[in-house]
Amino acid sequence: MYHVIHASSVCRVAGDRPLALGTALGRHHADPVTSPREDLLARVVLHYAEHGIRDTSLRSLAAAIGTSQRMLHYHFGSREDVLVAVIDAVAGGQAERIGRLFDSESDPVVAGERNWASTVDGAMAFGALWFELAVHAMRHEPYAARLADVMVTAQLREFTRLYAKRTTPEHASRLARLTLAVGQGLVFDLLIDGDRAAADAAVRDFTCMIQRELDAG
Repeated sequence: MYHVIHASSVCRVAGDRPLALGTALGRHHADPVTSPREDLLARVVLHYAEHGIRDTSLRSLAAAIGTSQRMLHYHFGSREDVLVAVIDAVAGGQAERIGRLFDSESDPVVAGERNWASTVDGAMAFGALWFELAVHAMRHEPYAARLADVMVTAQLREFTRLYAKRTTPEHASRLARLTLAVGQGLVFDLLIDGDRAAADAAVRDFTCMIQRELDAG
């Protein structure tokens, strides 16, 4: 759900390819399943993405994904442990991946386009689950405590680092915070109204604003 642009001095106009914005939602095309635990976790994530977490018990979850409560206990532990694993599956390491993308791609516009495309793909599949987990964190559920790091702290740290290549650390920190707020808001709206064109246009406008801020130092 997050945006960064840190190179080109020319802001692209409406109608050009969309810039910047990436997300912790893009992990659904991640690594191949390699173990029984990972297979179970993939099935859990897909079930929660389609039906929501709500007050699902381990027993009802096991029945829904075609396994046993014993197997969930064996691989994860409690219901809360399952939810911790879901958080890591959906969001763990995303900030680092975004950083590597922008560090390795010489054209930040291309990197931003890939980031935004990944954002939308992930949001369409797992956005509702992500925001449901965020509500759990807002209610200070212990198992959701890690979400503060992967959803906010790690993202702020990485985008501050990227922006600091073009401006002061203090300014970079403020832009990173603004980026998170705008990115999350755009994904939230997109999930509700489905207006991709409007979201893309907002990305372009926000990118132009960020570019002006970075050019000004």
